[in-house]
Amino acid sequence: MTFAGKTVIVTGAGSGIGFAATQRFAADGATVIMADVRDAGEEAAQLAAAGNDVRFVRTDVSREAEVQALIDGVVSCNGGVDVLVNNAGIVLARTVLDTTLDEWDRLLDVNLKGVFLCARAVIPVMRQQNRGVIVNVASEQGLVGTATNAAYTATKGGVIQLTKSMAIDHGGEGVRINCVAPGPVKTPMIDAFLASVEDPQAELRGFVDATILKRLGRPEEIANVIAFLASDEASYMAGSVVVVDGGLTAM
Repeated sequence: MTFAGKTVIVTGAGSGIGFAATQRFAADGATVIMADVRDAGEEAAQLAAAGNDVRFVRTDVSREAEVQALIDGVVSCNGGVDVLVNNAGIVLARTVLDTTLDEWDRLLDVNLKGVFLCARAVIPVMRQQNRGVIVNVASEQGLVGTATNAAYTATKGGVIQLTKSMAIDHGGEGVRINCVAPGPVKTPMIDAFLASVEDPQAELRGFVDATILKRLGRPEEIANVIAFLASDEASYMAGSVVVVDGGLTAM
């Protein structure tokens, strides 16, 4: 796979799966715009110093004006957008009864509305180009659900269904839209989730034991699948949900 001459936007790019995807696309020759709500300028500078074409744009994907400014800026500088990876997300360990309205709204704003806003801003660009790929990052928890994670699973289920609907609406316009559903992956997000539960070690053992491979995934393993979905090698894939979960949902 090569992305030479391609412009790629990755949201939530400062750490975990997003950073691994940034590294993968950059190594394959792409110009990569790292979008994140936190300052990832240092990470972008390190990649650029190593010879990669990478830059950082601070973006809160839940804010329409910031998302539109991101897309407009990339189009102005690079002439278009070839790939969008909607990866930004947050997690919350709560049942419905324990979840406040503010917490519910915040998860939907980032995890689901963020995908909607980024897609809505970039699809007209891709449609005009008559080409483009969007890869949404959901979760296996959007397929099977888990205990004490109600809002998160709801948002990821929404991402999966939004992926399918957008693929139907825009596949005929040259825009391929697919989704990757990772299982438990060793990232700062899962570390934060584990820190929020009563017994982190027991929760971690539960994640590992639920997989066939008996381990957590690595961010680069998810990034490899994202890169495949974004590549021409996946040119006949649209509306697909690719599960990368160490076999968790097979058990």
